[in-house]
Amino acid sequence: MGHPAGVRAYRDAVATLTADDLSEHYTHGLSWFHDEFAPRLRGVIEKLTGGVWDLSEYRAFAAGSDVDLMAHVVEAVAGEGRVCLYPGDWFGFRVGSTRQASIAWDADGAAALACLCIPSVRNGHLTEEMALSLERADACLLNLNLFPTLRAGERAAAAERLAGVLPRSLLSISFSRGFGLTASQLGVMLVHRDHPLLARYETQWSWFTYFYNALAAKAFLALDLDAVARGDEARRAWVDGWLRARGLPSLASGSYYVRSFRVEGALPPHLAPLARDGVLRLCFKPPSDLTGG
Repeated sequence: MGHPAGVRAYRDAVATLTADDLSEHYTHGLSWFHDEFAPRLRGVIEKLTGGVWDLSEYRAFAAGSDVDLMAHVVEAVAGEGRVCLYPGDWFGFRVGSTRQASIAWDADGAAALACLCIPSVRNGHLTEEMALSLERADACLLNLNLFPTLRAGERAAAAERLAGVLPRSLLSISFSRGFGLTASQLGVMLVHRDHPLLARYETQWSWFTYFYNALAAKAFLALDLDAVARGDEARRAWVDGWLRARGLPSLASGSYYVRSFRVEGALPPHLAPLARDGVLRLCFKPPSDLTGG
C-alpha cells in the first residue's frame, strides 16, 4: 500500500541526487550506508518495537530487495540443512530456491532455519504457535513486512515475545510492504555480530551490499513516518467498516492488510473462492489517499 508521503519522499531523494553521488556510490556511498543510513534504520526499528529491541550490536547488509537477500539465505541453508516455513505464511520464502526438497511447510519449526513474516501474512498476527515454532529452530529468518501497520502495543508485545530468538535471527526489512516504498526496491538485513551465519556468509553479504539502492535508501530517510502512521490508522478504520458492512467480524488486533477467519458452516458463493483449508483469507487495499498524508 503506497502513501502520498512515500511519493514526496522519492521526489525529495531524487532532488538531492548529484553526479558525484553516482561516481562515488561504491566508496563514499557505501560509507554513507553503514555510517548514516544503517544507524537511522536501526533507530526506526527500535522505536517501532517501543524500545523493546536493542539493535546496537547488529550489522547491516543490503541487496536490491529484501527478496534477493532472503532467497540467498534460504538457498544457502537449504543446501546443507532443513528449512521450515510456517504453514500459510509467505510462499516467497520457498519459490526462490532450487532446493525444494529441503524446504517444508511445517509448524514444528525444528530445522536449521525457520522463516516467518512478522506479523504473518497468514493472518496478520504473530501467534503463540508461530513463536514456539521459531524457538525450535537453530536460526530464524524474520521478515519485518507488515510490522509497522500494527498498533504500537501489538508491536511491542510481538517484539517482547520474539526477544528470546532475536540474537539468532536474521532481520529482513521490507520497505515495500512495511512502508509502501515499491517504486525502487531496497533490501536490508540486520544480523547480530555473533550470529554463526555471519561468519559463513559475510563475504557474500558484503558483496551484495555494494549494490544497494541508494535512491530507495534516501527516500526512506526522507519518509514522514508520522504521516504514514496516520494513513495506516485511517486505512484500519476503512477495513473495519468494510467488514462490518458485510457482516464479517471486525478485529481490534492484527494488520489491516490481511484478515483471516475460520469457517463455520457454508460460505456465501461470492466468498467461497477466497477460502482454503477451512480458512477465509482477505487481503485489503484501501484507498491510498484517505488522509492525504
